Amino acid sequence: MITSNRATFRGLSTTKRAKYLIAFSVIFWALVSSHIAIEQTILNGQCSQFGTYATIYSIFTIIAIGSIPPIMMGICGYLTYRNMRHLRVRIQPTVNNINEGHVHIRQRDRDLLIIVIYEIFIYVLTASLYPLILVETIITNNTIARKSALHSQVESFLLFLSFLLLSVNSAAACYIYLVLSKSFRRDFKQIFIYIYRKLTRQTEVVTVHGPTGTIKRNTQV
Repeated sequence: MITSNRATFRGLSTTKRAKYLIAFSVIFWALVSSHIAIEQTILNGQCSQFGTYATIYSIFTIIAIGSIPPIMMGICGYLTYRNMRHLRVRIQPTVNNINEGHVHIRQRDRDLLIIVIYEIFIYVLTASLYPLILVETIITNNTIARKSALHSQVESFLLFLSFLLLSVNSAAACYIYLVLSKSFRRDFKQIFIYIYRKLTRQTEVVTVHGPTGTIKRNTQV
């Protein structure tokens, strides 16, 4: 929205609305994924999905992880790229040095586009394997009467590896911003400096001389 040519859409890109969307996303996906906590069961000492629910869970994962996010990210990435190409026809703010202002805006938008592209690439790289392994599991469970020990071991290892990559993807955005965004690095550094100063503050005794006598009080710096 922030790169849209329409002022109405750009007006929706506010911190307040972003907070509402974050809260809504957390609640929505928690409710949508609540069936996992209900339908998981323990069989032969293994906590997993079994029977019909295993197929339902695989289909849910393929849709919720392997289909919807890449498609939405691809659409947003394309719209961002398209809006960048039409950036010249947008009204630019007036500054003392016009060329410097335009360069700053173009650099900022290029950084945003690069971040979006890298986010899509990292997500596809880390989240695509898990749905693919689940598809393979569904097919083999319905076509192979009895899997060999080697097949089961390879399948279990690939499931573990794909789930590990999926977990890595959850923290990938932070590192992408740290590497690619100078302003994010600056804000991130300021947060740590602020926390460090709060944790290392010392108590100082201040003596105040007044008409009623001498008063000592503790202050924290």
